Amino acid sequence: MPSPVGLEPSQPNPLEEILKGVPLCLSPSLTPEMDQEETLRVIDLAEIAGIPIVIDGGWAVDAHLGWQTRPHSDLDIAINQQYLPRFLGILSRLGYGHVPRDGQWEHKFVLQDGGGHQVDIHSYIRNDQGQIVGGVEYPGDSLTGQGKIGHAKVRCIKADWLVDFHLGYTFDENDYNAVKFLCNLHRLHLPADYQAYEHARYAGKAQYPWAVPQQFSVHSPQTPAEYLALINLLDKTQVERLSSETKAKFLEVQEAQSGAENVTIADLVKEGLRSGMLLIEDDQAIGACELAPLAAPTSEHGTAPANGHWQVRQLSLAKRADHASLFVFLVKAAIQEAWRAGGKLLQVSPLDDISQPRPALPERYDPADIGYASFYARAGFRRLEPVPTSRWGIQH
Repeated sequence: MPSPVGLEPSQPNPLEEILKGVPLCLSPSLTPEMDQEETLRVIDLAEIAGIPIVIDGGWAVDAHLGWQTRPHSDLDIAINQQYLPRFLGILSRLGYGHVPRDGQWEHKFVLQDGGGHQVDIHSYIRNDQGQIVGGVEYPGDSLTGQGKIGHAKVRCIKADWLVDFHLGYTFDENDYNAVKFLCNLHRLHLPADYQAYEHARYAGKAQYPWAVPQQFSVHSPQTPAEYLALINLLDKTQVERLSSETKAKFLEVQEAQSGAENVTIADLVKEGLRSGMLLIEDDQAIGACELAPLAAPTSEHGTAPANGHWQVRQLSLAKRADHASLFVFLVKAAIQEAWRAGGKLLQVSPLDDISQPRPALPERYDPADIGYASFYARAGFRRLEPVPTSRWGIQH
């Protein structure tokens, strides 16, 4: 997992600071279950203490439906960072302790009590204008839903945003059922990824869990024809052939690196060639992500990345733009390619759908040929400055 942007090894661990006074859960259950009784106890105590919490995850789905559809391993809580110390104090007094997990950080971590009840904390930061600019960055008006758990009316993630939050990840039967329930109840369009899963399910060909199907792949251009496809997708052109000079440069780079599989985006850039990744479906290029260095020119040919810093210059899906999973699939492949080229930081300036609300469930995930901040967050990116419309980045 990448370290939080700006956190050096010598600096204090922010999570340790936040969890001061919270004990360690010494014997966490391997099969935790957050039943309705304990869920209501946590909600009621937060309400009594004047701490506004918003229910996320599986319990939020059930809050919209008005009944419990399945057992839940945890209770997902969205909470403003300013209320977090008081809320952690309540949970500590209830016997909850910290359960260390891979991928945890100061805004997302898990607590569990001796009875196997588990609370998954997601905290966010608002600026003076009320915009979310840090932590777990919930988009737009997603925190304004209303539902009911048992006797209690609760704040929860809005239904359309709950569906949106299920996009861009590997999902399973529980996720499918949750999305299907919400779409049926609120007359929402079933997202393309879940339609594909549903069709495969009825045909008896569904994968468990569901991931990007095998007919899709991502790689850097391996042949002149693929390099031409990359350029055409990025420029929205239909040029039939590369110039002889460009083709010669491309082949020279491959020869210098002893084969196409050894060529990195840095090798292409050093020769003044554009670099990036192709999204392939059954041998046809259907999307592209352009990667460029953040640097000043270093030679007559091109540039080299300064301190290993790269950027996503543009990302476009010519087809299948309604599949969130493919957008994130392409972004994650771009991250790995940046690391393969010796990159240390990959950044992007996407459309900010956190502080500038958008409708949930967009029909396209690559508007303006760059994409939404919330989907980069799903791929591991974090905001680089605590201001709206800031750059986003991920460190190696």
